[in-house]
Amino acid sequence: MKAPKNKNNKKGTLSKSPSRGPSRVSSSSHFKGKPKASNVAVNTSTHRPQGRIVVGHHAILRSLIVYPQGVTGIWIKAGSLTSVEIAEIVKQAEQKKINVTEKPQGVLDHITTGHQGAILFQTQSPEVTLEDLFKKEKVQLLLLDGVEDPHNLGAIMRTAWLMGVEAILVPEHRAVHLTPAVHKVASGGAEHVTLMVESSFQNLIERLKENQFWVFGLAHDATRTVFDLQVSDKILWCLGAEDKGLRTSTRRLCDELVRLPQLAEQASYNVSVAAGMVMSETFRQWSLKQN
Repeated sequence: MKAPKNKNNKKGTLSKSPSRGPSRVSSSSHFKGKPKASNVAVNTSTHRPQGRIVVGHHAILRSLIVYPQGVTGIWIKAGSLTSVEIAEIVKQAEQKKINVTEKPQGVLDHITTGHQGAILFQTQSPEVTLEDLFKKEKVQLLLLDGVEDPHNLGAIMRTAWLMGVEAILVPEHRAVHLTPAVHKVASGGAEHVTLMVESSFQNLIERLKENQFWVFGLAHDATRTVFDLQVSDKILWCLGAEDKGLRTSTRRLCDELVRLPQLAEQASYNVSVAAGMVMSETFRQWSLKQN
């Protein structure tokens, strides 16, 4: 539905209506240099569009590129068009005919913190099925067993995107899922890597093993290191929670436990760093096979 016509809504302003439709911003020439601030009265309604909340300038721009058809709206802080980053978001939204609405700072704060003056609402997510994974010749998956810090999950998703990871598996309970903070830290990774929420890992891992997947768990007390392995073409890496590591039930599902070498035995790597190291080693070994 298009926004209602408004005689005072001149070219170069934003629509006051939160409904779907083209954003009333001038042509791209408006964004050469610093853009002019909107002079439209601010819409103070707190009724938000449907969809998951995406914040962070890089994450919002990536969402506009990957799933523009799933964006139900964008809210920006009133008067924020003087920001080059916000202006670029509005420009991209205008090109894709996505509605942008100005809101007071307090309305955005009510939705989430750390929004940097913009919130995107997205109804689509990357999806992959087990059947899709079984058909691929090379697949790298991650299982995060109880990771609760959104900054860790966001950092892992960002690296997973760059390393070609197909999906990240997380438990239904006592684990962080897709939150605004995760999107912000992932900087677009959440638009490329499927997050699969599972109530039980046992049946899933058994099916993966039946389809030529090798399952390796990271454990501080393991004998062999990650760098001793010859990484298989289909692999699932299991990483534990920040403080407790892998649960006993998850350890038992692994084909083998391996560790990351380190000098200080009493300490451990941050889970996002550990995930980055195993993803990088997989990527490295696969690249060598191709040469």
